[in-house]
Amino acid sequence: MKYSDQLETKIKTYLSSLSPKAVEALVRNLENGKSGKSPDPHINLVLAAAVNLLRKPKSVAPASVVDGPHRRNQVQRMFFAPLDSFLINEYLPNHQEGRINRTVLDRVWNWLSRDVMPEDVKTVLDQAANADVSGERVDALVQSLRTRSVEALGDVLSRSEWSEKERRRMSVELGGDRGIAELRDIQKILAAEQWLVPFLENLPERINEHRLKHDTDVLRMVDKCSGRHPDHVPVIAAALIDRADAPSALCTFAGRLAGDDDPKVIASSPFAPFVDMVMSEAERLQILALEHRSHNPDPVAFSQALAEYHELVRGIERDIDLTVTGKWRRQLAETKRGISGAVTQELDSAHGAVRRALQVPKFDRNGNLQIDQSAIDDAVRTLRVVTMVRNASETFAVNEVSKRTRHAVEQTLEIVTRSLITDLGAARGPQLEAHMAAADVAIMLSEIYFGEEYAAQLRRSRQSAVAKARKRDDETEAEPAPNPERKLVASALGQK
Repeated sequence: MKYSDQLETKIKTYLSSLSPKAVEALVRNLENGKSGKSPDPHINLVLAAAVNLLRKPKSVAPASVVDGPHRRNQVQRMFFAPLDSFLINEYLPNHQEGRINRTVLDRVWNWLSRDVMPEDVKTVLDQAANADVSGERVDALVQSLRTRSVEALGDVLSRSEWSEKERRRMSVELGGDRGIAELRDIQKILAAEQWLVPFLENLPERINEHRLKHDTDVLRMVDKCSGRHPDHVPVIAAALIDRADAPSALCTFAGRLAGDDDPKVIASSPFAPFVDMVMSEAERLQILALEHRSHNPDPVAFSQALAEYHELVRGIERDIDLTVTGKWRRQLAETKRGISGAVTQELDSAHGAVRRALQVPKFDRNGNLQIDQSAIDDAVRTLRVVTMVRNASETFAVNEVSKRTRHAVEQTLEIVTRSLITDLGAARGPQLEAHMAAADVAIMLSEIYFGEEYAAQLRRSRQSAVAKARKRDDETEAEPAPNPERKLVASALGQK
């Protein structure tokens, strides 16, 4: 039977989203299905794709990883491996159970190695540094250390509950109450490793919006796991938001789990942590956007983070009525205020940034053109923000400043760009090169703001102007140079 390329692509894409164990289970079920009286005609296609996927060679660690000293340095990473799905790089304003700031791992490891389990950690490190010890043996030692640490950390956390002295000591080592809360999350996740790791392996690597809002496969898995481990619902929610293509869909997913889409019902149900997790994602994206604006030289990063934030907020406000949920409404409103201030500052400086980028560059003493790349990057960043906010002004609460900025930017781009292209026709020599550079920047910025078609028209005008300028230069060079002797003869004849 012949199959369309589109059908094969869809099947391969779906299978790639499943975990290896899920693919293995599917293969077994399909092989059983083939033995039926009237098997599905597509079984062979799905089975072949699944088998090929399972046969793909797994990546092999480089030889340097098994080297003793290098492997010793990897012990910490191996120890915290079960936390990979729960780590974030941003320091949230509100601690969210199940989301662990990556920087706390070093503190926890140093404290664990020095104060809690020094001999145990030293034994594992020494064995890892010994090249004669097999990798499998090191894996087993790290696993054993992790298992023992669960009890040790649990004891320390328990003592800190009734001993103020113990709590102060931990606070100093781990970075205050937030560090202790993060340690509690770490201990909880490591304690659940036996069932949590298989659960994560069975989850799809990526979970699309339709799956969270309509399909039942992930819903059944989460509902069953939450029933067995009700204290770990925030951990499960953290694992899902790490894999969700549309994190806002977890609001609807929480309603499906609770059996009611009423926000008040969800808030009072065991599945409220799924919405808490979405709000923490809004906080994370807000922090990420502000960090990109302040510290990331990439002119595209800030607008991309803003776009992700807008997409999340739009999904939240579409899927859940926050007017009846005080806590979630306040949490989201706080992120809007924080990000609105940064966007307003960016819009206020947009016109000046564009004008600076459109300046005709000058030559230095050595005859090199001085391109102000920093000014160009600033203009690219601010224009991408202006265009993105144009269709999302309500999310960022910048309606008035957005309109004012767009008006000023549009006028400047149109007038200055046309003027630069016109000046190309009259420019000569080095000045032609300088005006061409300025015109190219202007056309690039116009493309960001006005689109490709408008930019294409400008490029055609630029080419015509440059061709005109070069033709005039060629004609000037072709003219015969004045002959001094002829001028003298003519002068003499005139005198006679």
